[in-house]
Amino acid sequence: MTHIYVFNMFQALVCLYALAKGGWPERWAAILLASASVATIVLAFEPVTHFRTIDMRELAIDVFLMSGLFVVAILANRFWPLWLAALHLLGIGIHGVRGSDPALVPWMYAVAEGKIAYPMIGLLAVGVLRHRLRLARYGRDPDWSFSWRRRRGEF
Repeated sequence: MTHIYVFNMFQALVCLYALAKGGWPERWAAILLASASVATIVLAFEPVTHFRTIDMRELAIDVFLMSGLFVVAILANRFWPLWLAALHLLGIGIHGVRGSDPALVPWMYAVAEGKIAYPMIGLLAVGVLRHRLRLARYGRDPDWSFSWRRRRGEF
C-alpha cells in the first residue's frame, strides 16, 4: 500500500511542477494525468474481483486519457508527448492481454498496469525541465505546432 502513496505524492509533485512551470502542453498533460488518477481513486476497490477481470470503468478512464494525450501529442510543438501517448497505449494494451488470456495471474496484471505510470510521470517532469531550459536559452518556446497569428496573416 505504501507504493500507492509514494506514486500519488510523486505524481502530485510533478503535476504541480508542470502546472506552475510548464507550457500549455505540459499543463494539459498534467491535468489529464491527474484527472485520470483521481477518477481511478474514486472507483471502488474490490479485492476479490480486482485484477481478475478487466474493469471496464478503468478501461474507459484509460481510453479517455489516451484520447486526450493523443490530441496533445498531435498538436504540441514537443516530442515528449508522443512518448507519453505511446507508453499509455502500452498500458491500454495490457488490458487487452488480460482480456485475451484469462489465465494471467492477477498480480502480474496489477504490476504491469501500475508500473507503466512511473515513466509517464518522469517524461512529464523531463518535458517541463526541457521547456524551462529552452525558455532560458532562447527566450521563448512555442507551445503548439500551429500559430493563431500565422493563420490570421500576422507575424
